[in-house]
Formats: sequence, C-alpha cells, structure tokens
Amino acid sequence: MKSEIKLIFKDFLMQPPKGVKFQLLVDALVIDDNIIQNDDKPRIYSLISDKEQTAITLGTKKLPSIKNRHSHEVIVQIVGASGATKAMHTATLTEGKSLSIVAVSPWVKVPLSTSGAVSNDTFYEVEYGVKRRNETRTVKVVIQDMPRRILMAALSYRGSTTWAYGKSKESLPHPTINKTVTFAAETNKCNLFVYDVLTSIGINVAWIEHGRSKFLPGMMKVSPPVAGEWADDERLLATWKVERSPLPGDIGAYAVTYSNASGHVGFVLTHGVCISAGREKVEVNDVGFRNAAGNAIRGDHDFTIFRRYKHSTPR
Repeated sequence: MKSEIKLIFKDFLMQPPKGVKFQLLVDALVIDDNIIQNDDKPRIYSLISDKEQTAITLGTKKLPSIKNRHSHEVIVQIVGASGATKAMHTATLTEGKSLSIVAVSPWVKVPLSTSGAVSNDTFYEVEYGVKRRNETRTVKVVIQDMPRRILMAALSYRGSTTWAYGKSKESLPHPTINKTVTFAAETNKCNLFVYDVLTSIGINVAWIEHGRSKFLPGMMKVSPPVAGEWADDERLLATWKVERSPLPGDIGAYAVTYSNASGHVGFVLTHGVCISAGREKVEVNDVGFRNAAGNAIRGDHDFTIFRRYKHSTPR
C-alpha cells in the first residue's frame, strides 16, 4: 500500500526560508536530516509497505524504513547549530493516504526597532546594523540557559538611552557590598551596561579598585570592571573563562588607550553581532567584528578576547 507526505517550508512572511536545518521524523525515527535551500518546491516522500516494513523514498533516494502501522506520527522539527531542536509541525499519516504539511519557521523575529522585553523563546532571528555601510542585516541564533538570560536582558534595553554618554547613571547595587557607583555625564558607559545587565539577572561581577585611591591605604574606591579589564586575560578569572572564539552570551572586549576610555565591551549575540552601549544608546550592530568582516573604517577595533561565564553550559 502506498502513502505520501508532501512537505513545504515557509518563513514568517510565507516565503521559502534559506539555510534552515530540519529533520523529518516518522514514528520517532529520523527519516530526513537536511537543510532548506530557499526552495519553494514541496519535498515528496513516498511510503510503500510490504508484509512487515514500510520503505520510504525521496525521489530516487532511499531513506530509512519503518515498521508497518495503520497510522504514523509525523514530526517536522528545526535544528539549531548547537543541535537544539524545536517541533514545527506534528501530524498523523493514515496508511494509504496523502499528508500535506506546510511547516512555518519558528524563528522569533526581533526587528531593529525592537525595545523592551523580548519573548521567552529559543530560536531568534535578530536584525542588526552594519554601521559603516548603513545596512540592516539579520542573523539566526539559538539561545539557551544562562546565555539566554544574559542576552534576553541585554536585548530588552535595545534603543535605551539610559547609558548614553551625555547622561549620568547610577549602577545597580553590588550584591555583596551593597554599594552603588555613579558614572557622571560625559563619560562612556559600555562597561556599566555590561555590569548592570549581569547584576540584574543575579550574576555577581567583581568590582575592581580604580584610580589614585589604589595607591592610598585606607582609601578604597572600587567600581565595575572597565573594558580594558574585561580584555585582560589575567583578570576576572574566578568567574569568567578566557575564550578566543565567541558563543552567544559571551562578553567581547578589546583594550585601546583612549583619552576617556580603555576600549569597548559588550555582549556577543552571535559571531559578528554585538549588543552594547554606544555613545547615544544601546545598539545591536557589528561593533567588535568590523575588521574581520571588511566593514571597518580607520579607528575601528575587533574584539581580542571573549569571556564566558563559568556557570554557563555552552550550546
């Protein structure tokens, strides 16, 4: 007896998506493990049963066989680069019948204009700015566990001017010493943004002694790590690993001696995309990756180090 599954993929605009890895499961067995290549033609699977087994083919390609049943559970799931999966569609195929499936991508769209809380999901398609080319691009990323908490908190401030150069900003209280520090107006606050985001989700960031006070016994002035200290592979090692290749949720940093800053620091959304406090607002763009991507102008620097929270589980 012959049965058939017709499978077609659409994105949130009902267009064929590109580069999305998926799996087709029949009765919990992976039948097809492939990548969608911007093709709007349906994938047609033929199922032909004999006495004990049902053979499955896709065109001329033989796929794994399954045991004969009067009906079969069919699942289409998306697969992230880390191997994380999410079901897109579940249906029942009755023996001898044809089943048509339109699987709509579960990627949650996060537009460039988004501000405020981001939905609590796993698969995201985030718009970001390529500043030197005045372009907007999108990137797909799977975010889980502690990296998810870090990035969802950071993304919720996208577009915020709270950490702007021209404004003063008091830090969140340090969870151990219960003190705050105020960054004056006309100061860079990329490191304060990193500290505030991490503190808001319960990560204890060690404060470091800064300024002339470190040479005066009894005069202790501590504050959140600056960008140059995040970029120092001998600092903050009790809680933060040193990595050279980024994963979502890592902190990217570089050290450069400016008159009013020690470099730049921000959160890595994925390779090539950063969430950080710029001069005017919190932005999602390509800062820290421009030289490698060929989008840099004179004075741009790439991240030289990535710091990973030791209690994160890389995905």
